[in-house]
Amino acid sequence: MVDRRLRISLKRVVQNGHRKFSTSRTALRANNGGSEDAQWEYPIYASDRAIQRKSIFLAHASILPTSTALPRFINHLTSLPRLKRATHCMYAWRVVADPSNPSSRLSGQNDGGENGSGERLSRLLTLSECENVVVVVSRWYGGVKLGSDRWKMISSVAKEALHRGEFVKEKAATSSKAGTTKKK
Repeated sequence: MVDRRLRISLKRVVQNGHRKFSTSRTALRANNGGSEDAQWEYPIYASDRAIQRKSIFLAHASILPTSTALPRFINHLTSLPRLKRATHCMYAWRVVADPSNPSSRLSGQNDGGENGSGERLSRLLTLSECENVVVVVSRWYGGVKLGSDRWKMISSVAKEALHRGEFVKEKAATSSKAGTTKKK
């Protein structure tokens, strides 16, 4: 369930049986110190909050048409009052500039202070064959170190947000499960 404190500037919409959020109005701070009225024109899909030993994880995924739109999306998302207080805000994105040219894929990531998390999210987008998408994971540190459990939580909420937005291709979702076998 999404934190009720986020409802300040979010409207809940149900589409295709999945929750998505669209903002009504959010002020973004421009580099010159002024503010401009802007809103993200694409739906933002949120995961449920996941809590592990007092740390809270929450992911958001959205369409990213071009790599130049990334700063605007990140500013939009981090301007929400609840997300401003997140200890870590890590993200990864993947864009295909020209669908006819396979080498036109652009991707990037940011660890947000959680070393290695951006690379993990980027790998998740690649393995899931997600295109023209950005996924952002926010973490509120609860005072207890999680060790390797943090990677599981980051991946879990990111996958949930990507599935809710239907960014994961069916072939990638089924082939990753079919190829795993247990050794005795």
